[in-house]
Amino acid sequence: MSRTYLIFALAAGLAVMTAAAQVTNDAPGVTVDLGGAAVMHRTGVPYPAAALKQGVQGTVVVELKLDANGNVADARVVSGPDELRNAALQSVLQWHLMKNLAGSSRQVSISFRVPEVSAGVAGGVTGGASPGVLGGIIASAPTPWAGRTLRIDVQGLSDESRADLLAQLPVHEGGTLSIESFQNVMRIVKGFDEHLSLTAMTTGSSEVTVRIMVPGSARPMAATMPAVSTGADASATPPATIRVGGSVQQTKLVSQPRPVYPLEAKQARIQGVVQLTATIGKDGTVRNLEVIQGHPLLIPAALDAVRQWVYQPTLLNGQPVEVQTDIDVNFTLSQ
Repeated sequence: MSRTYLIFALAAGLAVMTAAAQVTNDAPGVTVDLGGAAVMHRTGVPYPAAALKQGVQGTVVVELKLDANGNVADARVVSGPDELRNAALQSVLQWHLMKNLAGSSRQVSISFRVPEVSAGVAGGVTGGASPGVLGGIIASAPTPWAGRTLRIDVQGLSDESRADLLAQLPVHEGGTLSIESFQNVMRIVKGFDEHLSLTAMTTGSSEVTVRIMVPGSARPMAATMPAVSTGADASATPPATIRVGGSVQQTKLVSQPRPVYPLEAKQARIQGVVQLTATIGKDGTVRNLEVIQGHPLLIPAALDAVRQWVYQPTLLNGQPVEVQTDIDVNFTLSQ
């Protein structure tokens, strides 16, 4: 499950986002041809369990429309077996191509071939990831970094993108890290790719590690994706509601009022996470919010803020669809 995390630091007024480590493993039997396009990162493509069981094979050709940052803003199936189209559509919506392709349209081909040894394959993306978080930048609570040797761990970017990012950072391995330099790193990382997550943690007795990761989720999609009705003209009708990862949904935010830290909670030194499940309407407004868990003094503030958020509509085949996503609002007292 993917989540969007917001951290609100009282003293600094910092609101930042977080993402889980990327899982780019395509399911066994799935191969992706990007047609020469380069990607910043992408999610793996699952093999739908029902199609795998029935032995359905084939190639799905998808036309992608990219926004000004290289994110996939819309996707349309050009051709391919009906049973495989939804898996392709749901995956490509979370892809981020290189920025030099921004604003263009591209075609990609996703081939599904039943593996020769398929026993035990249930479809979906393999690999591990923390159940967790998608969508932007996270700063860990302030830690005693002074005097520690800096390590930088970049996960999920191509070698070229990694080198480009590291060259822009104001800190380097073997140096030191301060709160101010960490904030500068956050600004540069977010400007480089709004999907990237950033954490800083002490490792061992003498090191601090800055970890930069691309988004993704290991949650199998095959068993939960609704069927897509398609016609001979390849104009697939999008499902009524789809689940979108927090990183993709976060980039679509156009209005995001911050929660007000409740005075009672502040006085009582209460902090923590309010976990919500949200439904985003076709017009980008928040239609429904459900509380999963959270401190009673923090829940009302989180709900009041998130109800006011507005997103760009999510498109499939040029048509707006409802989106389900998980949002975690994290209230953190300054240290």
